[in-house]
Amino acid sequence: MIGKLIPEGKWSRITLLWSFSQFIVITIIECLIIYTNLQHKKYYDSQLDKEEVGNFTAIIVYQVLFIVALTYQLYLTVDTLLNFSTIDLIALAIFNTLCLLYSVAQYIQADKNNSALNLSLKINQKKQNEISYTYEYINIGIMTVYSIGWWYITFRLYKVFGWNVFKQIGADISLKSNNNLRDKVPIAAITVIGTILGFVAVAKKSRLCLGIYIFTLCVVMGFICYVYTDMNINKNLYRRCYVSLTVTMTLCLVTYGISLINFKNFGLGIPKSINKNSSQTNQSERVQQKRLSID
Repeated sequence: MIGKLIPEGKWSRITLLWSFSQFIVITIIECLIIYTNLQHKKYYDSQLDKEEVGNFTAIIVYQVLFIVALTYQLYLTVDTLLNFSTIDLIALAIFNTLCLLYSVAQYIQADKNNSALNLSLKINQKKQNEISYTYEYINIGIMTVYSIGWWYITFRLYKVFGWNVFKQIGADISLKSNNNLRDKVPIAAITVIGTILGFVAVAKKSRLCLGIYIFTLCVVMGFICYVYTDMNINKNLYRRCYVSLTVTMTLCLVTYGISLINFKNFGLGIPKSINKNSSQTNQSERVQQKRLSID
């Protein structure tokens, strides 16, 4: 049972250690804050009415709830690592950021409450409250470090969880090493340049641009024929991406066919329709003039 709770992978273990250390450290600091506030509450209870000190009790309750939130954060971390959930991972980072904001709000509320109680007593209890304020500052500082760390861990684990999902559905993890930046840049450049060239060719009605675009598609078609032949020879090599490659090849064939149709119909589209409409308009005007002359 314990072995199942210990995740595999470097960053998964770092995440669990990070969450557990946050729970321990912040809980200790929060307990110190609660202890000092209880001491202050005893003093205020002896000097003021219970109604005036009521807000102080509420603040202590909220500080206890902060420890409960850290407990939930630890549970959410374990659940995220066991289920490889990217949604829970992002929610975990957001939750820790909200805990940081809560620690700041907790300090502001305690400071306002102490100031109001001290004003009622007409005394300066700054030195007495300095201890709890120091713990509050430490709490905010450490929570800031943990929150930043959580976003960095989320960034690193997001990639790991993504590939784990692919592994669960039968994808080959070796594809990750094959699809490196050296391959992505030329593929992206060819796709972007080809798309822009196709739009320019149609928009400018340029046979030259469309001819270059079709020539590029011919080269792509040659590569597709090579891949298709290789797919039928080495079926095991492409078995995990056979469907996606087949769909891509089909789309390329459709694009190639539409490009040839556009090249053939260049100059026969809108200009021809406009000329046809204008000739029909002129003809109708002549007929109308003849009718008027007869009348």
